Amino acid sequence: MIPRHPDLSARQEQVLLLLGDGLGLGEIAERLGLSEWTVKTHRDEGRRRLQARTTTQAVAIIVRQRAASR
Repeated sequence: MIPRHPDLSARQEQVLLLLGDGLGLGEIAERLGLSEWTVKTHRDEGRRRLQARTTTQAVAIIVRQRAASR
């Protein structure tokens, strides 16, 4: 099992990785059984915790961390 990024909740990381896979906010909300607003909140809080300017940058941080953990 690949460890989570230490600054993120499991849900924040999950949302950011799904965005990185190309899913839209509505698709993620439906898949996870959440409202779109909640998905946006997880995305934005994850970006803030990672000090990322963009969602793309936040996803890149997570992907690099996961690759380094393998």
